[in-house]
Amino acid sequence: MNEDGHDLVVRVHQRFREQQPPPPPPEPPSIHYTELPPSKPGDALAEEWETYRREVGRLLAEGQEGRHILIKGSQIIGIWDTHKEAMACGYERFLLQPFLVHQIQERERLLRCRWIR
Repeated sequence: MNEDGHDLVVRVHQRFREQQPPPPPPEPPSIHYTELPPSKPGDALAEEWETYRREVGRLLAEGQEGRHILIKGSQIIGIWDTHKEAMACGYERFLLQPFLVHQIQERERLLRCRWIR
């Protein structure tokens, strides 16, 4: 192929790339709520986590996705629109006791932590 033909091919390819929308950003790694791992024995919030795992399917079916749930032991205390509201209620009612506030989600994002030594 001569130089003019090569330049033409390069220009056509460049024009084609410019017309294509950029690819969507990659989805962050996540797992479906049915795959949530069980709590480990001795975890401070083991009972609350198991309550969340047991109830999340029902809560999603009721349209509660995106809201924030407050759980103490095996009891759902309430559901709020914001994390701040749920935490405020938790501190007001349970001050120095452990409680769980968690966003109700169909897919839970996985967080990757690297330990620095």
